[in-house]
Amino acid sequence: MDDAVTPPRLSFCGGKGGVGKTTCAAAAAVRAASEGSRVLVVSTDPAHSLADALAVELGPDARRVHGARGELYATELDADRALGRWLRVRDQAFHTIASRGTYLDDEDIDRMLSLSFPGVDELVGLIELLRLAKAHPYDEVIVDTAPTGHTLRLLEMPETLARLAQVLNDMHEKHRFLTTSLGGAWAPDAADEVIDDIAREAAELHAILTDRSRASFTWVTLPEELPVRESEDAAEAMAELGIALAVVVVNRVWPVPDRPCARCTPRVSEERTWRLYLARTFAGARVIEMPALLVEPRGPRALLELALAARDAEEPPTPPSGPAPGAAAKSARGFCLPISPSAELVLFGGKGGVGKTSAATAAALALAEERPRDRVLVLSTDPAHSLGDAFAAELSDDEQPVPGAPPNLVARELDAARAWASQRERYRSAIDDLFSSIFRGNMSASYDRIVLEDLLDLAPPGIDELLALVTITEALSPPARYDLVIADTAPTGHTLRLLELPAKALEWVHALMVVVLKYRNVVGLGDFASDLTDFAHQLRGLMALLTDPTRAAFVAVTRPAILPRLETARLVRKLKELEVPLAAILVNAVTEPGCGRCNAAVEVERSELVELSKLAVSQTRSKQLVKARAIYPGPRGANALARWGSAWFTDPRGSF
Repeated sequence: MDDAVTPPRLSFCGGKGGVGKTTCAAAAAVRAASEGSRVLVVSTDPAHSLADALAVELGPDARRVHGARGELYATELDADRALGRWLRVRDQAFHTIASRGTYLDDEDIDRMLSLSFPGVDELVGLIELLRLAKAHPYDEVIVDTAPTGHTLRLLEMPETLARLAQVLNDMHEKHRFLTTSLGGAWAPDAADEVIDDIAREAAELHAILTDRSRASFTWVTLPEELPVRESEDAAEAMAELGIALAVVVVNRVWPVPDRPCARCTPRVSEERTWRLYLARTFAGARVIEMPALLVEPRGPRALLELALAARDAEEPPTPPSGPAPGAAAKSARGFCLPISPSAELVLFGGKGGVGKTSAATAAALALAEERPRDRVLVLSTDPAHSLGDAFAAELSDDEQPVPGAPPNLVARELDAARAWASQRERYRSAIDDLFSSIFRGNMSASYDRIVLEDLLDLAPPGIDELLALVTITEALSPPARYDLVIADTAPTGHTLRLLELPAKALEWVHALMVVVLKYRNVVGLGDFASDLTDFAHQLRGLMALLTDPTRAAFVAVTRPAILPRLETARLVRKLKELEVPLAAILVNAVTEPGCGRCNAAVEVERSELVELSKLAVSQTRSKQLVKARAIYPGPRGANALARWGSAWFTDPRGSF
């Protein structure tokens, strides 16, 4: 087959937030290009950092990466633009299907199609990848994905598209029935062609993802318990989709220290255990190890050096024996996050892997103790939960007390699938009541019923953020009425999607209310209209709360390294645009002097701390950077988290 028409191989790079997916994807792309392949590397994460890793300016169109050997192109997917492109060629057909299969007129259909779609990244990610792959004679397309939960949703896209095709087909079936029953001859037209095209697209994407000769999957992890456990869960979920992992990258393997070190010696010993475990657990895949570097690699040259340093996993070395000196004793300074005593909602957000969950749990413990009369909920809205891991407790979608925590604190890990199933069944019952009471015996109405039930089975894009929004509003409203909700959010891009959602959801509610009122003589009002009115009221209340510095606070968590710092700066700018009050910037994992490597790390981090301090002074109310020292392993359990949180400190001089 000619190179110009040979489909490129898709190589996906996934993993828990903060494990180094972007760096590994970029490094793999630079190496493949240097070896003669024509390569495109694509970021599908809504909080793109591919440009930061490559040290180039990127946009939605593929650009040549100068400084890389060979042919390397890169792009950061613009989901809204991609969806607009996909819809434009199908717009007329969707109008036709909707007008034939529903009671909506052109005005109603235009209103609905013009609304924003939260979750567009997962909705069009694979479709846009396929378009980009076919636009140029690439040999390989390397995909830098969003963190675990959203990567799995991206890979479920073929099933979602197939369900969408089924909904459209059932909607159009009403037109076919009426045309035939009225004595006309029905013949397939452009609307049927679009339905068939979407079904074929779904089948093609599924075939590609499950064909090892056309798509491969690399999972990036760290030799630590939480990333390893999440990697196991992800591999199991992918296997259920018919997708197998080809490569497991164990990133940031710590070097053996030059002398016993309070920080490095126990880390090397603990990592050795998990490196051996990974080699056994993923014996069917190729396991590669990448070294931990003092400075995060940026630019093609540094990324190529990292790629060339990758080695197949071997028997890990045993760390040197001998006692490591204890860490210098630090006096507890008390909880120093500047959270208003009247705060009702505190959100913790930032780049994956910076310690958001640990920070949120430590803060929840401190705030619950400071406010003993208040009911406090700490809620995880990240689909890849680690709240229970931080508390060293089994948590679920049901609120429950935390072992060792103040009695007024409860915790919950939002189960979006369960919450959606509950909502779906509630509205399925409403549909049953509607059709049994109003449309009994109406044959054409049976098609309307099928369509409504199909729509309930089609999980909306952005469901995690949508249900997180609903859960937060319910927690702050009667009868739950918590006095304080602390949210441990998904990594940056999806956190921003959550913060933007109230305004977008209100647009949807208003549009639905117009339709419901317009067709009330056909479908009645019932509980649905009342629910919409209540939800609109809650949304307005939440929008007011999110911009009130006396009632809401956002804590941006980061690390003293260049890629997290650059993403934090973008996050801060977006928060300002959304008028969400930034209470503090918490920089986690600040290195203290110790062995030769630790001393070198202190010097490397110094300049990043200076830049983060400037950001804190200019953008936060406290005008100071809050810092947390690097400890290994991370704190687990209420007592350890409380001790860790009490040792956070502020120091405008940037010293210890």
